[in-house]
Amino acid sequence: MNEVEYFYHLKKELLGKYQETYPQWKRPIHDFKGKEIANFQELLQEKVNSRISEKWFYTHLKPTKNEKLPRMDMLDLLSQFLGFPDWEKFKIEHQIEVEVKKIIDTRNDEIFTLPSKEKIALFVIALSVIYWWVFPSFSKNNDTYQFCFEDGDTHLLIEDQAVEIQIFQEGESPVFQKTNAEGCFNWDTKNEKITFVVKAPYYHSDTISRVIKNKNHQEVISLKKDDYALMIHLFSNSDFESWEKRRQQLDQMISDEAIIFQVEKGNTMSGLGMLNKEEFIDRLTLPINSLKNIRIIHSIYQGEKIYRLRFILDE
Repeated sequence: MNEVEYFYHLKKELLGKYQETYPQWKRPIHDFKGKEIANFQELLQEKVNSRISEKWFYTHLKPTKNEKLPRMDMLDLLSQFLGFPDWEKFKIEHQIEVEVKKIIDTRNDEIFTLPSKEKIALFVIALSVIYWWVFPSFSKNNDTYQFCFEDGDTHLLIEDQAVEIQIFQEGESPVFQKTNAEGCFNWDTKNEKITFVVKAPYYHSDTISRVIKNKNHQEVISLKKDDYALMIHLFSNSDFESWEKRRQQLDQMISDEAIIFQVEKGNTMSGLGMLNKEEFIDRLTLPINSLKNIRIIHSIYQGEKIYRLRFILDE
């Protein structure tokens, strides 16, 4: 079955989906006009939060014969409207149906003269063979993907600190990993898509999503340095003669509405102090109230300035 034939099946199922809401419509999708197209647009908006234009409908869904397919993103959208993750999954599902029907049709006389139990057994065997043929990835070992992380400025691997990775899996809770001594992590999976969040001290967090078509994929990802968080860390670990200059620099780095949290070691419930911008700058710049050996845990920016900051004091 070619791609256009799958599209014809898609249009047939779109009509069935439409008739679930408008059962009074008994004609094909090719007979849709203004009112029916508007109803169809509203259903799309409700189900997948997206719309198609009337012109697009007339170009792709109304014709009885299609010379070429619409764009892939539109095929994915219509497949999702029918309850499939994407166009590829729609095609796979219909391939199974076609192959099962083909087997039953070619062996029709023999199959239906068998006793009931043998019919069921033969059908299960046929379905199993088709399943393993259509989904070959389930019969193979996991592929190993490797991602390494480098400093976006120096392009050197981030080896001296553990980068935290939060891997998202469909229908499951996230999986947490850390990089190894070489600044990399490996992930074994049968899936072709991986999405994860990267977090590292003094680097901006980033969300990475990849569709991987090659086995044993290896990639180096650049992380952008969190310059302000790094400067605060250096301020707290250095002696400066010009306190006023340091205050001016901190004032430029931190938002006036910033809220800054100090996390106390070994106390998960009550060990949290909250400072505003002025209190934090005072404690960081005045010798009497000085903060030493600050380690930044997390920072959030609003515009070009730090808006939220969490830190802990290393001994």
